[in-house]
Amino acid sequence: MCQFRFNCNCKFEPSGETKEWWLYTHKTEHSFAGVKLPGLFQTSKFECQFIGFLGIFLLEGVATYWCSKVGVIITAILASIFVDLALAIVAHIFQKSICKMKNELVYKENDEKRITERSLRSTQSLQRFFYSLILLSAGFKICWFLSARSTPDATALFIGVCYFLGAILHITCTGYAIFTFIFKGKIKREYNKYLNSKSQAFGFDENNPIETELTSGKLKTVTVGHHEIIESDAKFLLKTLGVLTDEELWSMIARQDAGEPKRTLAIEGVEHQIKILPLTAKGNIKKKESNKEDSSK
Repeated sequence: MCQFRFNCNCKFEPSGETKEWWLYTHKTEHSFAGVKLPGLFQTSKFECQFIGFLGIFLLEGVATYWCSKVGVIITAILASIFVDLALAIVAHIFQKSICKMKNELVYKENDEKRITERSLRSTQSLQRFFYSLILLSAGFKICWFLSARSTPDATALFIGVCYFLGAILHITCTGYAIFTFIFKGKIKREYNKYLNSKSQAFGFDENNPIETELTSGKLKTVTVGHHEIIESDAKFLLKTLGVLTDEELWSMIARQDAGEPKRTLAIEGVEHQIKILPLTAKGNIKKKESNKEDSSK
């Protein structure tokens, strides 16, 4: 799994904007006690997606060059290639909301769950609409090539395969590759500022953890990084500082007994992670103040 790894000894917390960019990256689903966790604070398959993104230029470059060799006017084809890139980016803009809603469905119930499900289906439909336009663009390029040839042949089949594969890679790789690249740049810049400021910028407040009271009474107390499950007054609390990554949550869940304890922590752990996103994360207060101090200097 490719993701930014936090040093367990540091107090770094990325900005709210960067946390939101994290939702654009690819997630790998994980299951505990029958609960499927869609993934929130993780990034996977970036290397494969970036290679796939580069492969688009190879496939469409070869196909377009071949088109020019047989006398096809390639102006419209080149324009459609740039349109494909724009469509893939626009389609991926919906991914942040899709990711957040998928995680919300883990813990929401009744009317709230039905409302979120409808919103998720609507957002996914919009995303698929833009993906369908990419496939139509591939069909346009293939038809443009065939219009310059009297009969379909092996060359036409090769060109068609290149453009079709290019469209599939746009749908599966382009958005993730571009947005993950931007996310990685953002979080590394903030981490470097954290180091250069001697933990003043982008540092969380140790005295201001985010807490969730867990409903299960059969949990084990565990500590993972800056996060812990503690027992207080016959109740179990999940207390976190900074970002509770998926790997850290999974580690906490894995240490619980099978069945109800794992299930409870999986569901309520995801709800806790949502609190870490902007507007609800208490730990962002100190960070914002630190940023203002830096800008004033």
